[in-house]
Amino acid sequence: MQDLTLYELLAQAGWTVVPIYLCSVFAVAIGVRKYFDFRAAGLDDTAWLEPTLHALQAGDHNAALEAATRSRHPAAAVTRGLVRALVKRPEHAEAEAKRIGMEELQRLGRYTRSLALLAEIAPLLGLLGTVVGMVDLFMGIQGSQHGNVEMAQLSAGIWKALLTTAAGLTVAVPTLALHAYFRSQLDRLRVQLTGVVQRVMFVAPGRLS
Repeated sequence: MQDLTLYELLAQAGWTVVPIYLCSVFAVAIGVRKYFDFRAAGLDDTAWLEPTLHALQAGDHNAALEAATRSRHPAAAVTRGLVRALVKRPEHAEAEAKRIGMEELQRLGRYTRSLALLAEIAPLLGLLGTVVGMVDLFMGIQGSQHGNVEMAQLSAGIWKALLTTAAGLTVAVPTLALHAYFRSQLDRLRVQLTGVVQRVMFVAPGRLS
């Protein structure tokens, strides 16, 4: 047993680790997808905000829209919608900003709940595999002649059963960490959106008629 690799050990656990393998594949796929989504969102890009605010202070909403269009930041999309609303229907400006902000948060937050679900399912599947393995082991003991079982055979059955629990936890821990990271990014974006809307509303009223 000492010469076996981790892959070979898991292979000996049988079909019970297959669902855990699938959980790991889905977790990696979602993690990669969300990484590129957040990278494309450019949450660190704030260079567009000051030119936008300066244009609003000058009462030039076209220049403000142009400055906000240069960024992929979700707050820039909210700002564009807010400026348009301030020009056409000022009484609905905050509601429009809230609507667009929720859409942006929902778009970036897509699939993050799936990571939390996978982090919960993987250890449960591991525990299920362990229980099934222990049941199989004791059924084998019961069916053996006179119930005599060598210690080596018993220990081999136990560690094979416990492998599924180890595999489930191995998938769950990094998946949960990924979920926590992406949630923190969403919280960061939520704070940014609130701050941008407040700053735009502070400089814009009475200037974009």
